[in-house]
Amino acid sequence: KGTYKNELYVGGSGTDEDENAWLGAVLEATWKEWDGVYLDKDKDDASVTTSSAATTSSDSSNSNNNIDHGATTWRVDFVSLTLSIFQLPIFTQKFKEGTARTWKMTYLDGDTRIVRAGKTGRGEDDWIFYMRRGVSE
Repeated sequence: KGTYKNELYVGGSGTDEDENAWLGAVLEATWKEWDGVYLDKDKDDASVTTSSAATTSSDSSNSNNNIDHGATTWRVDFVSLTLSIFQLPIFTQKFKEGTARTWKMTYLDGDTRIVRAGKTGRGEDDWIFYMRRGVSE
């Protein structure tokens, strides 16, 4: 399990546009590779299947158990969200345990990715985000 921090700044300057920003939001979370089980697992179709996995075959490579969902998708468990105005924290929301989303990532290069973030892991509830890696401190 890893830790994750996503930072958004508005109206700032500098390499990451965080210097003197008038608005900031920082999401802190933990992540792990997604196992393919939908996050609303109360439903009957609790895991991802593909058309080849749904067919009967003696070839075990078509089995859903052989799909590496974690290769491109994380399960992200939210810890907190902090909003700041002129670098002064004004509000922190702590999330209930189990508040999670799936983040499916497409890497454009070493610093840029498209993230399809969804509440359940199903494509119909995905939101699209463009993310750029900041400078590490």
